[in-house]
Amino acid sequence: MPANLTPQYHKADARYRAATDDRERLAALKEMLQVIPKHKGSEKLQAELKAKIAKLKDGKGKKGAGRRGPSLNIERSGAGQVVLVGPANAGKSSLIRALTPVEAEVADYPGTTRKPMPAMMPWHDIGVQLVDAPPVMAGYMESWYPDLLRGADMLLVVFSLASDDILEEVEVVREALEKCRVLLEPEAGPPDERPVGVKVFPVLAVGNAGDDPDADDRLEMAEEVLGDTLPLMKVSAETGDGIEDLRNRIVEILDVIRVYTKTPGKPAENEDPFVLPRGSTVVEAARHIHKELADSFTTARLWGSAKFDGAPATRDHVLEDGDIVEFHQ
Repeated sequence: MPANLTPQYHKADARYRAATDDRERLAALKEMLQVIPKHKGSEKLQAELKAKIAKLKDGKGKKGAGRRGPSLNIERSGAGQVVLVGPANAGKSSLIRALTPVEAEVADYPGTTRKPMPAMMPWHDIGVQLVDAPPVMAGYMESWYPDLLRGADMLLVVFSLASDDILEEVEVVREALEKCRVLLEPEAGPPDERPVGVKVFPVLAVGNAGDDPDADDRLEMAEEVLGDTLPLMKVSAETGDGIEDLRNRIVEILDVIRVYTKTPGKPAENEDPFVLPRGSTVVEAARHIHKELADSFTTARLWGSAKFDGAPATRDHVLEDGDIVEFHQ
């Protein structure tokens, strides 16, 4: 069976071949493994990718990898991984505390967060993993910081609207992202004009401390620097203003859907949906559940986006958020 590799896979493969150090090679290999079609025809290639990833993680990759410190990658969980990036005292930890049940450490002195701290943000019946990264500081970056950012699904760039230095902090964050070879989606430009090895992220810029008396003035200044392509959303972790809108916007940007399953003759399983990229089809949902199910199911019935409840669905039917699928073998 042919592997039927996708354009996304070939682009990641090109970045792997053009990489100049092991950090870039590892990021490209991980992306190749993530986007490769999962079926019997690609099993050998999947195994080869996993072996290369393991070799690089063990420090046995190609020469020229650079001398890097320990990795602090956070294992992805939930509907997506969102890393919060920002200067010291931007209020990242207070946002985590407002968005999740976790009691994140919050203090008035810089650098409260000293290592990546994950927490799960609830949204209806799914969760999104938020990772509070250590603050971005001019002239200093931990060796593992680029890997942390490049492994995420989305970046939440946080600034404090209570800071008189917000304009300088915007530039410090921009420079740090450039060093990590990260581009923010609105600023990336056409794919064929992007530098090799640069990863592009969906991003949301957030101005915390929106309850500060001078917050609107600082918001206006920051928006002039950031431009129309990267609007700054005003919230207040202290008062809760804008927090629910922020929660919904994060999920919207991740662009995922919830798909529920149903066993024939039984009620739908409405508490633990599968999370898929928007645009996923019935056969892709089956493959997500189990790779053999995609080949073995004979028919599927659909509740939700079907013309009527329980209608037969083709293998290439595009699913919508909240759909319920019943597979027959």
